Amino acid sequence: MTHKISIVEIKNYKSIANATLKLSSFTPLVGYNNAGKSNCLSAIQWLLKKSSLTDKDFFDSSQPVEVIATINGVSQALLDLMPAGQKRSIERYVQNETLRIRRVQEIPNVKVADIRISVWDDSASDWAVNPTGLDNALGVLLPEPIRIGAMENAAEDASKAKTSTTIGKLLGEFLTPVKAAHEADLNQHLNEVGRRISSDGDMRFSELSIIDQNVNSKVNDLFPGMSVKLHFDTPTIDDLIKAGTLKVFEGAGNGRDFSSYGHGAQRSIQMALVQYLSEIKRSNNSSASTTLLLIDEPELYLHPFAIEQVREALIALSLNGYQVLISTHSAQMITPELAEHTLLIRKSDVLGTHSRLRLADAIQSVVPNSNHQMEQLFNLAHSSQLLFAENVVLTEGKTELRLLPFIFKCITNLTMGQEKHALVAQSGVNDTKKSLEILTAMDLPSKAICDLDYCFTGAVRDGFLLSTDQDLLSLKALLPNLIQSHGVTLNGNGLPKSNNTITAAQAFEVLANDQAAIPLIESVHEKMKVQNIWVWKKGAIEAHIGTPNKTESAWAQFKSDVMTNGLSQTCSDHQSLLDLVEWLRN
Repeated sequence: MTHKISIVEIKNYKSIANATLKLSSFTPLVGYNNAGKSNCLSAIQWLLKKSSLTDKDFFDSSQPVEVIATINGVSQALLDLMPAGQKRSIERYVQNETLRIRRVQEIPNVKVADIRISVWDDSASDWAVNPTGLDNALGVLLPEPIRIGAMENAAEDASKAKTSTTIGKLLGEFLTPVKAAHEADLNQHLNEVGRRISSDGDMRFSELSIIDQNVNSKVNDLFPGMSVKLHFDTPTIDDLIKAGTLKVFEGAGNGRDFSSYGHGAQRSIQMALVQYLSEIKRSNNSSASTTLLLIDEPELYLHPFAIEQVREALIALSLNGYQVLISTHSAQMITPELAEHTLLIRKSDVLGTHSRLRLADAIQSVVPNSNHQMEQLFNLAHSSQLLFAENVVLTEGKTELRLLPFIFKCITNLTMGQEKHALVAQSGVNDTKKSLEILTAMDLPSKAICDLDYCFTGAVRDGFLLSTDQDLLSLKALLPNLIQSHGVTLNGNGLPKSNNTITAAQAFEVLANDQAAIPLIESVHEKMKVQNIWVWKKGAIEAHIGTPNKTESAWAQFKSDVMTNGLSQTCSDHQSLLDLVEWLRN
């Protein structure tokens, strides 16, 4: 794609008081029901396909509705592809390959003709209202968008060949080659039809002449000297192709109307057309236009495998002349590569519908121009579930990832998903601070779970604890006692390191069982909780639940024991799990 809408500003439209959306070639919009995702798509559609808005379309009917789009990539080479007239009308407004357009409706229920479009005139530092030829020029750059609703217009979109429907766009893509190959033959046949049914045909059907004579006998009684003839317009090849529709066949039976099938079949066929459209565009992409494809919930009624096929077709379209925006409730529609550009759409009483900061922008704000940025992005983006959550729980441990959802449900009788928690793996505990800051920038409430050893190193480095913290100093003073009693080895900083007898992780578990250490660890634990970090007071989760190691067999055995004996009888420290779950829910 050579050009696309990069930013859309929407003001006073339906549930949107004032929102700015950053768009990419393929932009998923994620949010809970009634968050306003469809309103975002409708506002963009209205910008390019004006209609008169009514009272219900205004957030505040005393204020105007305004939609502004920034179009990037309007290069000279692109302008040179446009017809000369359209090029002249728009060229002067392009600055640094950027064009800004705006549509405004001041009050509800005005005439469509009075709803004008403007373009930003950099030389005048003001909006130029409807300059001559602007609408036609924009129609070349950004034709009327295709809008596919969640389900209500599936039959029309897939079976009525209007210029704004998927089937219409598909027919439009192969209209030219069909005409080139068959227009002469078809015109010959159509001419023969015209000779038989038109009012001046030289081979007119005799039955039509008889009707003419009988009618004219009555007409002459009322208007002497006046006569009439029945006339039928002969369709052109364009009329025939544009009248194309779909008939659905099963086996050798007769074709049925598309609308006679259920939602699942309709949606599957509808998305199959989108897939085929992507293939056509991939092989025929020399146009100067970028068409917006706006789809509500493309995954609706589709099998999981079909969802992936549709996703890939939409991605292909986004690379071949289409800018794709979808609303979705399915993590399958969002690959890790798409997660960074996904918009989290939320709605509040104060802000109305709005977009949270994208993952890519949040990372840039926390670690700008850093090589670590891509690593951090990769790890968070692969946890696409965070895009569908209201609360994010970060953890580095495999045991937490495997067992915490199970433990959570045992305690609450609810899944973490039901309470809108997403459990996300970090690339390492050293990313805790950056991960929390990124999620805070996205306005996503988040908490982290860490092992005890993090308090002695990472927490100090990241500023969660002071190096002079008295509890930490007192705990470090206890470590030398473990050298003789448990064979612990200390590094140059006075902290445990692994040896042939005991690992560093095991050494911290030994420290956690020291009676003198218990109140000190409790104090550190409370200090970290205030900063949204849970520290395992016994060293790691395994010591609290009683599993011997971090293996699939150990996790399976734990689940089996809990199902048989209950959580309180299975866990060596049942209370800590209750406390953790309560902390996560508050």
